[in-house]
Amino acid sequence: MNSGPSIYVIVGAVAYLLVLIGVGFYTSRNIRSSADFIVAGRTLPLWLCTATVFATWFGSGTLVGAAGAAYNRGISGVLSNPIGSAVCLLLAGMFYVRVLRRMRLLTVPDLFRTRFGMPAEVLSAVCIIPAYVGWVGSIFVAFGFVVQTIAGVDTTTAILIGAAVTLVYTFAGGMWAVSLTDFFQALVIATGLLVLYPLVLGEVGGLSGLLTRAPAGHFTILPGSTLKEWLWFVQAVMVIGVGNIASQDLMQRAFGARTESVAQWSMYLAAVVYMTIAMLPVLFGIAGKVLLPDIADPELVLPSLGMAYLHPFAMALFTGAMFSALMSSADGGLLAPASIFSENILRVARPDLTDRQLLWATRGAIVVAGMAGLMTALFFQNVYELMVKSFSILFVGLIIPMTAAIYWQRCNGPAAVASLVTGVVGWLTFEWLGTTYPPDLMAAAIGLVTLVVVTLTTSNRVAPLPLADIDGQQIAYRDRLGTLAFPRLGASE
Repeated sequence: MNSGPSIYVIVGAVAYLLVLIGVGFYTSRNIRSSADFIVAGRTLPLWLCTATVFATWFGSGTLVGAAGAAYNRGISGVLSNPIGSAVCLLLAGMFYVRVLRRMRLLTVPDLFRTRFGMPAEVLSAVCIIPAYVGWVGSIFVAFGFVVQTIAGVDTTTAILIGAAVTLVYTFAGGMWAVSLTDFFQALVIATGLLVLYPLVLGEVGGLSGLLTRAPAGHFTILPGSTLKEWLWFVQAVMVIGVGNIASQDLMQRAFGARTESVAQWSMYLAAVVYMTIAMLPVLFGIAGKVLLPDIADPELVLPSLGMAYLHPFAMALFTGAMFSALMSSADGGLLAPASIFSENILRVARPDLTDRQLLWATRGAIVVAGMAGLMTALFFQNVYELMVKSFSILFVGLIIPMTAAIYWQRCNGPAAVASLVTGVVGWLTFEWLGTTYPPDLMAAAIGLVTLVVVTLTTSNRVAPLPLADIDGQQIAYRDRLGTLAFPRLGASE
């Protein structure tokens, strides 16, 4: 057993973080415009697009939060992530990314502008940005926990280190740096988890032994028989499984894909890889309940298992895997709100700004988003809860009008704005009241009803805007489902 940090782990961790910074500055040479910085010039091939989707999705919520939730409650504790996250990728690939890539968007609020007008654009931007502050905060918290457990570094110091490294390479290279580091990080994540898997599962007698020795109910998925239990079950899957389709970091990868086909298939392939690899931390969490029943903080079960069962050299590799998972989510979490701020708030306020000025505004916004996430990290400690709460706003406010923008031609700007406002206000109200039923589902239902009613009562007076690309060229309402053939190597638009 490994009882503490070793020189292998410390040197490996430092070297890994320096490599990430180097990649950021290397890729900065490719940045010529804001489109290069935000969506990598829309040139991502299938292999790179798939890797960056997977690596972005596989972050603190999976590595730290899901493992801790599985330790406490088993499979029923991880309905939001990884189960809901995999559902999200499949739904995005089937119903959304094909037409959104065709529109040549840079951000999700760009869709709201083209279909619903400037007020909807700004409101959607204002809703999305705070969600990422909470998410980035959860990642920094997880990084601090991991480094403190592995290397004995003070948690606050570790959080500061993680924030600084992520800020530097994301600031320098934008989407190019994020994509290239994500590809490398995806390989390290999978390798590190697969190294630990046989050692931990061997200690509990394999999968069959884990099924036998796990606490009662830890492999139970479905809820009880009451309506309230089923509603909470649906809420756990849908908040991320449906709501996160509207997330900027996910759609930013689809926008950066070389073709519609690449955008679609990167979602499908990433979903399969993600669900396969992401179940490993879940199994580790349940196995940790058997092997380390008295652990002080369940969210530290994964690094604790690594410290207990890996050789120091293998632990260095596993440390790289954990850093990979955290950094690959943090970089996307910083780039997403910064892109939205420059493209959908600053550009609206200052339409006279040049593309180069917007590029540097995006970089500046990355710093601001990083500082806000850092402050959040220093005040909140529960990674899984912080992650899920951060993205509830996308489910209650954005996904309904976003879906209507693509699939309901009659839906107009007033309906989208009303749906967004009532959904978010309803959610905040229900959260404040502390209802016994899922506030997310109730708020989303209010938003849906509002959208339908306002559309039917105003569409004759306020004409809906057509579906158009970012340059104003109208797009036909057809070929929206993700059923394109697998892309050929080298295929282009």
